[in-house]
Amino acid sequence: MIQRTWQTLGSAMLAAVISLFALAPTSASAQSDELLAAAKKEGKVMIYGEMITPTMRSIKEGFEAKYPGITMEFIYLSGAPLMNRIVSEQDAKRYLADVIAVDTIRMPVLTEKGYLVPYKSVNENNYDSKWHSNNPPHLWVRNHMYLGGIFYNPKIVAPADAPKTYEDLLNPKWKGKIALVSPVTNDLIFALYAGLVRDMGEEKAYKFFDALAAQKPLVFGPGGIRVSQGIGTGEFPVGIGFIGHTYSVGLETGYNMAIAKTDPLYAVGGPGFALVKTAPHPNAAKLAIDFMLSAPVQEKHAKMGYRSNNREAKGLPELDAANMSLAPVPTGAEADKLRKKLKDLFGG
Repeated sequence: MIQRTWQTLGSAMLAAVISLFALAPTSASAQSDELLAAAKKEGKVMIYGEMITPTMRSIKEGFEAKYPGITMEFIYLSGAPLMNRIVSEQDAKRYLADVIAVDTIRMPVLTEKGYLVPYKSVNENNYDSKWHSNNPPHLWVRNHMYLGGIFYNPKIVAPADAPKTYEDLLNPKWKGKIALVSPVTNDLIFALYAGLVRDMGEEKAYKFFDALAAQKPLVFGPGGIRVSQGIGTGEFPVGIGFIGHTYSVGLETGYNMAIAKTDPLYAVGGPGFALVKTAPHPNAAKLAIDFMLSAPVQEKHAKMGYRSNNREAKGLPELDAANMSLAPVPTGAEADKLRKKLKDLFGG
């Protein structure tokens, strides 16, 4: 069983991660003196993103320690609310964001609207071409993946009793005790359910969804933090959501969280970091993108429960050893059918 319990290590371990972010070199090819000077003159970078606050806080403190005099600010919102904010501000000519960090499936909308501009990071070559934008190139690199699956509170659920498969959630003992991140209002968790359809077959998956709904789960959305915090505090014994929060949320809080070793674990999407065309601090923005894409920083990032796409970054052994499957992103009639099914069962 993949398991990680955070009880008394939270503050000390978070400080260690922050210090490692700060000490990590940005890349083998350092930024030019001109970029560094221009970024320091700007003195600030604003990031809008879907990356949760504990993760962004560690990045912020590491970046500011490495580049004294440049402040990193960030705004966290989940998918649709964040996209609405970006579009409304850009259309109103309120140019506040320097870097946008959203799942790459959302990038085409921002690209079509002309909000983004290509930037070739000095660290771009550390990622296989499949993780790069290609229309146009150098717009973003999908630097890591979010992980979705089943997790639980090991103070309440013994590892031997934890679910081993999704069907194990149908045991009567879990009725009314399962927390779900909404697969309707959260696009990334929607992809996990699409993965179940692909892997089980539609007929079997839809029967499973019916049975899961009959378990009377508690459904929360659009973000995933509510479910993760509830599992960590023991409010819910078990749930389906962003299992990487076992580390990123648990690391900061000391929550008790563990990942159920289902096969596979699902990679349900991942962010790219894109430079905003109207960025008020474009040089600091480039510096921040380079920092985030660097191998040492990505390695520390992976140890917070993500799956880094940087070929040089190593993550947590228990996650690196797990069978990881990239969840599909259904479109058209296929997506409409699945979304309707899930909405009828789980609301939203």
